[in-house]
This record gives sequence, C-alpha cells and structure tokens, in this order.
Amino acid sequence: MRIIYFISFLLLPCFLHAQAINQFPEVSSSYAVDSHSTWHLADLKQKEFQAFKQNDKVNIGYNKNAAVWCAFKIKNTQLSKGLKTWLCFNNNHIDSLSLYDGKEIKTIGDRTDARSPFIETLAFELNLQPGEEKIFWVRVKKETSFLDFSYSLENQSYLERKSSRKTALTSFFIGIVFLLLMINGILFLMTKNRLYVYYIGYSILTAFYTAITTNFAKHVLFPEFRFFSEGRVYTGALWYIALSIFLGHFLKLKENQPLKHKLIIVLGALNFLLILVSILLLVFYRDFEFRYIFVLGYIIFLASIVILFWSALIHLKIEKTQAIYALMAFAPQLVWGACLILKTFEIIPQSLGDNWMLFISLYEVFLFGYVLSRNYIDIFLKNNELMQQVIFEKETSLRAISEVQLRERRNIANIIHDNVGSKIAHIIHLFDMKNTKLAKHTITELAADIREISHKILPKALDEGALISSLQSQISSLNAGLTNAKIELFHYDFPDRIDEKWIYDLYLIALEVINNAIKHGNAELITLELYKYPKNYHFQFTDDGLGFDLHKTSKGFGLENIEKRVNYYKGNFEISSVKNEGTIIQINIPSNR
Repeated sequence: MRIIYFISFLLLPCFLHAQAINQFPEVSSSYAVDSHSTWHLADLKQKEFQAFKQNDKVNIGYNKNAAVWCAFKIKNTQLSKGLKTWLCFNNNHIDSLSLYDGKEIKTIGDRTDARSPFIETLAFELNLQPGEEKIFWVRVKKETSFLDFSYSLENQSYLERKSSRKTALTSFFIGIVFLLLMINGILFLMTKNRLYVYYIGYSILTAFYTAITTNFAKHVLFPEFRFFSEGRVYTGALWYIALSIFLGHFLKLKENQPLKHKLIIVLGALNFLLILVSILLLVFYRDFEFRYIFVLGYIIFLASIVILFWSALIHLKIEKTQAIYALMAFAPQLVWGACLILKTFEIIPQSLGDNWMLFISLYEVFLFGYVLSRNYIDIFLKNNELMQQVIFEKETSLRAISEVQLRERRNIANIIHDNVGSKIAHIIHLFDMKNTKLAKHTITELAADIREISHKILPKALDEGALISSLQSQISSLNAGLTNAKIELFHYDFPDRIDEKWIYDLYLIALEVINNAIKHGNAELITLELYKYPKNYHFQFTDDGLGFDLHKTSKGFGLENIEKRVNYYKGNFEISSVKNEGTIIQINIPSNR
C-alpha cells in the first residue's frame, strides 16, 4: 500500500499538469500587417490573414507607423464549466495592444495609461462559457521601431508566480544597487577618487534601464507614463556610454592606451549626439526615417564593445588583475549585446531575453562594487601599514637623536670632568695652601679652557655665518692631535659668511663624518670640499679608509641622523662606499636666495 501511495504522489504533478493542459481551449490564430495603420474593425473580413501558432514569433522588422491585426478563434472544449484564461503577448514594450471583444475594447501598452495585470507579460483576461466559441481581434501597434511578438494562453496562477518572482528579483536588484551607490558615495567623499563617481553614474543608469526593460517601471513605479519606448532606447544608450567611460577609467586607458581612450570618447560623443538629434526629430519631424539612426547607433554600440573588449585583453599585460575583472564583467555584456544586434538585423532567430539583462546587470554592479570596495580596503590597509612604518621611523629617529645627544653629553661631561673639574679641585687646594698667586694663574688657564671647550662644542663664529672659518679652526685643532691621519678643507666660490638655518647642523655633520672616518674607517686622509652653485650648496666628504658594503652593512645611527637632518632642509644625501677603497658622502642643500 505504501508503494502505491508513493507512486501516486510521484504521478500527481503529471495528472495535475494534464488537467491543466486539458483546461486550455482550442485556438486558431492568424495575423495581417496594416502598413499605414488605416484599417478599421469592419474592414478586417476583407483582408488576407496569415496563420501562426502559439509561441511562434511574428517579426515584421523595422516599421514606421505600422500595425498588426491578429484574429483569435477560441473555443472552450469544456461542456460543463466556463473557462478563464489569459491571452499573453511576450513583448512588454509594445506601444499599444487593443483587444476587441464584441463591443468591449481593452487597451494596454507603453503608450497607454493602462497597464497589464502581470509584470511578466502584456495579458488580457478571456472568459468563455461552457462549449462557447468566440473570435477576438487584437491590434498590435508600435511606432517607428523594430516590432516582433508572440502569444500564448496561460492560466492565472502561473502568471502570478512568474510575476511575483520577477517583481521580487527586480526590487532586490534595485535595492542592492542603491545600497552600493550609498557605499561608493561614502568612499568618494573619503577618497575623492573620480572612479567612484563614474561607477555611481553607471549604476544609476543600470537601475533605470533594468526597471524599464523588465517592465518594473511601467508595472510598479509609473503606470501612467506614456514614453517608456523612447525611455528604454535613450536610457540604454546613456547606460552604455556611462559603462564605456567607467571601464575606460577602470582600465586607465588614458595613460596606458591613449588611442583607444580617444576612440571610446569619440564613439560615446557620437552616441550622445544621436540621442539629441533623434529627440529633436521626434519633437519637430516625426516623419523622419529613423531606421538609419537605429542602424548607426547599433554600429557604434558594436564598435564600442569590440574596442573595450580588445582594450581589456591588452590590459592583461599591464595590470592583470584589473583586466581580468573587466573581462569577467564584460564577457556576459558582450554576448548579450552581440545577440541583441544580430537578432535586430535578423541574423540569428532569437536573442537573450530581458531576464538575462537583469541578471547580467546585477552581476556587473555586484562585481564592480566588490572590486572598488576591495581596492579601497587594500589602499586603507597599505596606508595603515605605511603609517605604522612612519611611526616606526619616527621612533627610530628619536632613539637615534637620543643616542647622539647622550653621546654628546658624555663627551661634554668627560671634558668638564677631566679638565674643568680637576683644575677647580687644584685651585681649591692652592687656596688652602694660601698660594693666591698660583691660584689666580690657574683660574686664568681655566677660563681659557672653558672658552676653548665652548668653541669646540659650537664656535661663536657660526652665529655670524662663518662656516668656513669655524671648520678651519676645528680642523687645525684636530690635525694637531692626529699622528696617522690628516684632514684637508677646500672651498670653491663658497661665501665666507652665509645666512642659512642649516649652518649649525652642517658644522656638526662635518665633525660627525670626520669622527666616523677616523674611528671606524681608520682613514689616513679626509677631504672636505664645499661648493656654491646658483641654486644650491654642495658638500663632499671623502676618505681613504676601510669603506664598507652598502648592501650588507646598515648605515648606523650616525649616518641615519645625518640623512634625516639633510632631508629636513629638503636636501639630498648620497653615500657611496667600496670595501678597502674608502667612502664618499655628498650633500646638496637648496639655497634660500
């Protein structure tokens, strides 16, 4: 028994489907083209009609003010109950559909105030009594455009399910688009990157185009609006112009592929010009042959697709990741656009439907929204890493400065302890011995020593800008105490007195370099050269010491401190050294005069 129940459960959908099929009436249909839209209902019996079946595509191509009359002979095969069904037309962008049911006329379409009960299709409700047979006439009208359509008879529950899904999906898509717009608007305010503006413009037009194409705008938002046919064409053209501009900046075509960037701009400008011209013609000269504008627009559209796809392929060699993102987003667009164009020119029998456009747009907006947000996050993380590095460099600099200051203080403390401290103790001892004469002489020597120490730490002449004389005096003092080394100073067009803030730092830098060359480099000859050029000062320090490998040995706190001092004055610091061949340090500092 359970097996029977299980089999019955599996077969139930089949029975229901068969029952649903049996509910459909017998139908025969035919159509005739009214080239100038001059026929009336009373004239139709004298016209020649061509038979067609459910879901057969009727395609009259480009038309100008033409109408198509359809005759539907429908019979309710049920003898016991009435039949309610819906006559559906699969093209949501027909200007007007007029159903003639006896004396009753129902009209829906883009050019009318009325709307279809279902977003999925343009549909008329048909009611037939048991065994009744009726003839329904339908007039299909679309001005100055390509016209194709097919029909089918559907039950209400099926149409409601499909319409509910489409409405929910379109609402979800538009909601997500505006959420991404808000996020990217915030990112633009934070970064001032124009790429976010292009993305926002492209996404807004995507949302509008999707709402019109899926019939969401007519069915939900603006049911009384009468110009969705033109709105669909113009919004689609503007949408693709915005997409081209966005992709051009996303792939940085202006910097990397300037010729293709110019072509994209020119094609976009031509498309925009076509929009303006066609609007003016629609307003002032409606009898114009718009076929040529449609054809030219499609050619420009196809050319843009090819150039952008080609640019993305070339960009693989420049920025592989960005190019892959562009290709991933653009490949579905390329297929959809190519199918649309080929279908328009009747090269292929069928193109991808409006739902494909919805999915492709959703996919693109999501992808680029993700990519732009990820790029911002990557930049934020890199900036954060850079800030950490800057903080680390500042801490290192502070430690270096602290060490230099500590070393200088130790030197001063040693000098004071060894010279000043011992002499003061000797003076006190002389006073205790009541040897006033010798004590006065020692005090005089102590004053001279203090002046000399002060001069060594920072010569008074530096206050007057005498850098050369201060260095000469210090070098003479150093040379007097050296046995195996010699320091030389040369200056070329260098002024005796200069008025620059860095004069004190450069004096200390020179002493630091000399100390390093003697202490660490075991140099025998140290040469200092000072040059004055019209826009900058140049200093070169050369020694014949041990040298070092710049790639294997760090600069140390002393050289790092020198470099930081030079950079503070917007100068340039360069060091070159070869092991066992000495070291050359060059410093350039711009002149303030």
